[in-house]
Amino acid sequence: MSPSGNSEPPTPHKAKLAARLKQLRAEHGLSLSQLARATGISSSFLSLIEQAQSDISIGRLVRLAEFYDVELADLLSGPPAALLDHVRILRTASDHMLHSPTEGVDVYDLTCGARWTLVPSLSCFRPGGSIEIDDEHEHERMIYILDGTFELAFPEETPTRLRTGEGATFRSVGRYRITNVGRGQGRLLVVRVHDETH
Repeated sequence: MSPSGNSEPPTPHKAKLAARLKQLRAEHGLSLSQLARATGISSSFLSLIEQAQSDISIGRLVRLAEFYDVELADLLSGPPAALLDHVRILRTASDHMLHSPTEGVDVYDLTCGARWTLVPSLSCFRPGGSIEIDDEHEHERMIYILDGTFELAFPEETPTRLRTGEGATFRSVGRYRITNVGRGQGRLLVVRVHDETH
């Protein structure tokens, strides 16, 4: 995505994300150029993100979360709080939402920072909305289509069309893309299994 190009102050969400990314980089003792080499994201773009002067795609944010070995919720709200309950109520909340206008997708992290094995998220795609995920670690995933028609594509494989009520489970390592190919907004539930060894 390109810089915002206006003089409006960053949204609280963007400022919070920028501060958290800068904090993680400092904790890992990395320069912007070292982080750029490790993630394949340019140092100039990383600098804009850390200054809350640009938006970031969900795919790139996932790449950074993978690199730092944190959950997306950790990027939004800092390290997880100690878990006191044996039950978590899953709700969409604006402070746990990643908005990517360029990709046409909003992703709600439903864990709210919990460190459990299952990591659920709700994704809302505008028509044509698409996310490309590049996983560094192998994870098991389940995608279930709540509304709409989607295409799930892996490199060098024929894309698979999934409709409301259908889903897929797979082990992801590497790149894949999910695209809303329907005429209206589409929603899908994604559950990833968090591997405690990473």
